[in-house]
Amino acid sequence: MLTTGALSALKELYPSARIHYLTRAPYDALLREEPDLERVFSLPSKKGSAFGGLFRYFLFLRDLRAERYDLVIDFFARGPRSRIIALSSGATRRLGLVDKSTWVHRRIDGFVYTQSVCPPVQLALTRDRIPYLVSRLGRLEGAHPPGLTVSDPDLSAARDILREEGIPEGRYWVFFCGSGARTKNWPADRFAEIAGRLDGEGLHVLCLGGSADRPQQEAFAASFGSLPSCVHIRTQLPWGTLKGLLRLARGTLSNDSGPAHIAQAVGSPTLVLFGPGDHVSYAPFFGGFVKADLACQPCQSFAAVCPDNQCMKMIGPDTVWEALHAPPFSPRS
Repeated sequence: MLTTGALSALKELYPSARIHYLTRAPYDALLREEPDLERVFSLPSKKGSAFGGLFRYFLFLRDLRAERYDLVIDFFARGPRSRIIALSSGATRRLGLVDKSTWVHRRIDGFVYTQSVCPPVQLALTRDRIPYLVSRLGRLEGAHPPGLTVSDPDLSAARDILREEGIPEGRYWVFFCGSGARTKNWPADRFAEIAGRLDGEGLHVLCLGGSADRPQQEAFAASFGSLPSCVHIRTQLPWGTLKGLLRLARGTLSNDSGPAHIAQAVGSPTLVLFGPGDHVSYAPFFGGFVKADLACQPCQSFAAVCPDNQCMKMIGPDTVWEALHAPPFSPRS
């Protein structure tokens, strides 16, 4: 999501450029509505035998080289895979976003990329580092924040969901109470407490998530005993419907997760709850965040290794409630 601002920046620099975007499935489907992209495709599947996977990867690299790209930009540049792809593309110019590293890594990057860029330390936010990378190609005139297109069909599908659930448009908050990592989850009963307070203001809550978020959604529902009429739960919605629901919402409350970035990218002010995640690099670009004041944050310990997960447990409902009533979140009536 944080690379999407680079698309408009590239179009500013090269108005007639044909831009292709490579990512992992299923995220390729999320970007297919972007008008600046001629093609969106995904990495080859790893399913099947190791030999079959290597053969598909070889064919993928062969087809990539056949495109005869003028420019390849590597936004990831952390492991061997993205470097292999960039080098195998055969592009005339290969631009890589890299961090300060060892002498060996610098030598490797000097071979892989025709130009590698290490942003200054002042650019701690990832959303600032990516435009900085593109700006090495030429002078940019305007700001290029991350963003996703929300089409009329997306909004129509979202309104169908709202009618089914009996939710008035613009009178609901979206909750993402899962994150894909146990240590990044705020306790489900505290999400439920915030939902109860929103109900007191005449607002609905739409709790969304994927299949991996079902346990957290079930814990959220169980916190009520009997699910109130203002609380609605949906799982595994299509990308377009999800974007539409986020665009029409009053705002989004989320753990540190990918959906939090999607919400901001479609224009939903988002309050993100940070625990072990990197609040320095991934602070919200449209909204705000809440975290506990612990010296160990961010620890990046997303696996089940933290002994007590205090960084999430110490975030109180009152603190979150106060943040939800501060700008840029819309006033409630």
